[in-house]
Amino acid sequence: ALGQIKKVEETFSSKPVISLESTGHYSARIVHFFIKQGFEVYLINPLISHSIKNSVVRKVKTDSVDAFELAKLLFLQDFHPAYIPSDAFANLKILTRTRFQLANQRTTLLNQLVAAIEQVAPLFPKVLNPASLTALTLLTTFTAPSEWLKEVNQQAIVSMLETLPRKGKNYGDKKYRALLDCARDAEVTGIDLAANVTTVQFYANGVLFMDHQLKALDNQIDEVANQLPEFILLKSIPGIGAILASLILGEIGDINRFTNAKQLVAYCGMDPSVRQSGNYVGTKNRVTKRGSPFLRRSLYMVATTAIRKNAKGALVNSVIYDYYQKKIQTKTRKQSLGAVMNKLLR
Repeated sequence: ALGQIKKVEETFSSKPVISLESTGHYSARIVHFFIKQGFEVYLINPLISHSIKNSVVRKVKTDSVDAFELAKLLFLQDFHPAYIPSDAFANLKILTRTRFQLANQRTTLLNQLVAAIEQVAPLFPKVLNPASLTALTLLTTFTAPSEWLKEVNQQAIVSMLETLPRKGKNYGDKKYRALLDCARDAEVTGIDLAANVTTVQFYANGVLFMDHQLKALDNQIDEVANQLPEFILLKSIPGIGAILASLILGEIGDINRFTNAKQLVAYCGMDPSVRQSGNYVGTKNRVTKRGSPFLRRSLYMVATTAIRKNAKGALVNSVIYDYYQKKIQTKTRKQSLGAVMNKLLR
């Protein structure tokens, strides 16, 4: 393919541009390859490329027809060429997206663990938080409630309840007594099946493994993010921690490629859609959501944090809180949060 393109370049005495439809990770390598070869590459959103198919009456779909339509699009619309971010931004984007997906998988595993443990010992979630290291260590070491009642295991369990939460002997003794009550209740209300115990142990091990993976990812993300001065700047905004700052930075990339705030808002998909026909102008317009879902999700988390109070009762972000209180007087909570996300993005 590269040889054919070189022939075209020699024939027309000008360097061709490459136009292709975005197909997720399949097109990413192609874009990367051609940019490294010095070509200008245009990555067309399928929403745009699909719409032009309705410009002809006949239903014809072949590779040559698709290629011709993509070429025409370059003359009909003003596209921006694709770019390769720096290694720091590219690594950060991959690592934070991986963390986001692993965190979702951990949540799924944890929900399955809770459902399984409630079949064996229904009161267990009231004694220990199933997501805590203490609970997960206990469930992988002494899974069955009958093992909690054995005197031979008492010292090991009490030591576990004292040391892992780091709350002292009184806390450990209190939790051990509650655990014994839970085990006795399980003898009556639980389903004593070996398969249930095995399932609890399997899911508990799975969550512990996920926690180990997430910790390793966090260390890598922190190492990459600290190479970028923008990381410290983002963390200075109240409500944005290290993980969210890394995710936002990885999704936005080089901020200098946006000439104004409106472009960044549109890139995120937080710009309002427009509905107008004749004298009618729509007033209940939703945001387009035609951008990075990871970026919108992180902004939503920042917005919900910024309008709250911390554990001591102080406002997390007084400026954003006042802005939200002003918006909530005339808009719904969802609309007000959208306005906060827009403001934070700008």
